[in-house]
Amino acid sequence: MNKEELIKIAESNVLPHYAFIKEIREKSPKIIVGGKGAKIFDIDGKEYIDGLSILWTVNIGHGRKEIIDALKEQLDKINYASLFGGYFNEPAIRLAYKLAKITPSSFKTSFFISGGSEAVESAIKFVRQYWTIKGMPEKKKIISRRESYHGVTYGALSATGLRIYRQPFEPLLPFFLHVSPPYCYRCDFGKDPSTCNVECAKQIKDLITYEGARTIAAIIMEPVMSAAGALVPPKKYFEVIQEIAKENQILIIADEVINAWGRCGDLFASNIFSLDPDIMIFGKGITSGYAPLGAMIVKEELSNVFIENMFVHGHTFGGHCLSTIAALKNIELIEDEKLYLKAKEKGEILGKLLKELYKHKRVGDIRGIGLHWAIEYVKNKETKERIPSNIRFAMRVEDAAYKRGLYLCRASVDKTYIAPPLVIEDEDIKKIVEILDESIDEASRSIDI
Repeated sequence: MNKEELIKIAESNVLPHYAFIKEIREKSPKIIVGGKGAKIFDIDGKEYIDGLSILWTVNIGHGRKEIIDALKEQLDKINYASLFGGYFNEPAIRLAYKLAKITPSSFKTSFFISGGSEAVESAIKFVRQYWTIKGMPEKKKIISRRESYHGVTYGALSATGLRIYRQPFEPLLPFFLHVSPPYCYRCDFGKDPSTCNVECAKQIKDLITYEGARTIAAIIMEPVMSAAGALVPPKKYFEVIQEIAKENQILIIADEVINAWGRCGDLFASNIFSLDPDIMIFGKGITSGYAPLGAMIVKEELSNVFIENMFVHGHTFGGHCLSTIAALKNIELIEDEKLYLKAKEKGEILGKLLKELYKHKRVGDIRGIGLHWAIEYVKNKETKERIPSNIRFAMRVEDAAYKRGLYLCRASVDKTYIAPPLVIEDEDIKKIVEILDESIDEASRSIDI
């Protein structure tokens, strides 16, 4: 097919993810056809810096021959073998062993699915069945946080705390509760770093008291909240929550779908914040996007409950041979090349340069860790008044950046996310910030508020 044919089909036959068809037809589809390292190429051959690892996913960079060769080698053996009914495949077994070795604490048993949303869904079902087996079937409620993103399937969406994603599908599932996020720039309690007493964490205790600890199954949290714009929690935040959870027999689920595999400067962001969860869930960077995979790993004391009880859950492509072999090679590369340390080092460079953008009158906050950053735009810096949603300022920045050779994607109304592959070079980090500087200026000139 030629370019014109592909555009016509894209506009007419593909229902896009989180995009307006009308806008796509007005602007023309952006068709990506190639990639190498931290660069991607469109159908016209134009080069872009991948400023978001496509979707916080391609941690090791594009076009890694090591993974491509591993996939080809696996295809020569067998393309697919399920994990249903006591059958296994070798790559899935090897990946489960690898995860048990490198995850912290006493994590032991993995459950494989096709992506992050399914991993969240699996964790929700797991904790509910776990408490039923333990003789506490009333423990069904899941505590999450406003502004959180945990996926789009119904259970995961019910945990998600972003109204824009929830409202079209309400009523959602019952027994999901939401508390204040650790949103230091917009603290629900009117605190600043000098007066913060982690009220947002302590609020969970009040909710548990009101609902009854005997009804709460788990608390699900990203160590660094991604969709809200790289919210890094206060120092004592997780310490307080873990104490509350332990006192009330509540499990903790760490959603590491975006955070893990070096993104935040460690293999797992939980390590950075001394978070010791009962369950960890993965997706995205576990394969760097070379194949779809989600994973849930649970501590030994939890998995032991299922030795004589079936976990009544499964997915056709969970633990797919190609996905698990891709994950194994991906993790090997991250470890051998110490990409998590590079993310920490390069993240310090990126953060320092990004903070020069405070000079723009629309830039309210810049925050992040490792190679996981965000810029939040405002109407008024002094009052932190939000930019009107109909202006879609961040989308204007994204469009301006794309014209200049920077792929960002996934812009929200008022936030730009920056999370390039962990292999990005210093000169490209500087170029990202230069393009953002110009793009924010262009977007600011295009509005009148």
